[in-house]
Amino acid sequence: MLLVKETQRARRLLMQAFGMAGGEPVGIPANTRRPLSEAVKRSGDTPCFIELDADLSFDPNTPRFDDPRLFWAQPVAGMSPPPEPEGATLFVDYGFTLPAPLHGDHLAGAATLWGLHLKRPDEPKDVSEGALIAFNDRALYVATLALLTADDLPDLARALAQCRRLAGPDGIAARQLRVLDAVRVGMEVGAGLPMMPESGVCALPFGMAVRIPDEADPATFISYVRNENLALDWLPEVQPMFYVAYQATQDRAHTFRTAANIARWVITPLGPDMDADDDEIVHAVLGVLKAAEYTGVRWYTDPDRARWYGDLMFEWYGPAHDAYQVAFDTRVLSEAAD
Repeated sequence: MLLVKETQRARRLLMQAFGMAGGEPVGIPANTRRPLSEAVKRSGDTPCFIELDADLSFDPNTPRFDDPRLFWAQPVAGMSPPPEPEGATLFVDYGFTLPAPLHGDHLAGAATLWGLHLKRPDEPKDVSEGALIAFNDRALYVATLALLTADDLPDLARALAQCRRLAGPDGIAARQLRVLDAVRVGMEVGAGLPMMPESGVCALPFGMAVRIPDEADPATFISYVRNENLALDWLPEVQPMFYVAYQATQDRAHTFRTAANIARWVITPLGPDMDADDDEIVHAVLGVLKAAEYTGVRWYTDPDRARWYGDLMFEWYGPAHDAYQVAFDTRVLSEAAD
């Protein structure tokens, strides 16, 4: 592992150590954040925007998908990264998220980068923000280490203080992950919608990411949650399609599908100081649960339960009721589960 003074410098160090020839395409997600795109360009290479599928993984049907030797993943809200593209090297950018110590099955890709967020908003730009890089490739680690200069050293006192805040049974990471686990259980039991994968998470999620099923209209779903006066982040507001991706794509229809895939993800905000046994957890689940009920997609991942509940509503209220009515084909999902 290496500590570096700035996340942007860490990105450029990794690409230099990897041995990019200059002018090469580098695969980055179509909803990349601007600093990653800028890091690729300032390294002398060319951003190649990769479309995203329904699970926000790289879509191999993207034009020129086989061209890059190097891909950067930039998972949203601490989600686990996509699989490494065949024949290419994957770097994972969690520069906007803190590490989650000793959590997750493994580190994906050749290198994973996190931001340490050492700089306070009121401090000058030249104050260290801090980055941590973990390597799965020793040759890449040695090459990166050789490129470090004295100016790359972070504020070690602040970095150690941040480590103490993060680590331990009552540290930020442990508290945040306990809240995440409690909300996950509530979402599974109460709402039953597709959620961010549990395995492979190695960065602190700032919320629980949930996918709105195809049978529900995203705008209606989101409005129902917010009409309950509950907080909800919508992925196109948090990490939208990068504007250059629209200009650079060779397949506009494909790009629109990516935008539609992004629009189906919402994030319930979480914080380490939420009480895992408190009403805050209930409220974190309640808005999504009610929206799933209103739009007929509750228990989408448990079609047998959805069908049983829908039948119960008909039994109680008759055929003209306005309670829960299943909006998806439970037979198809049951067969897929089998």
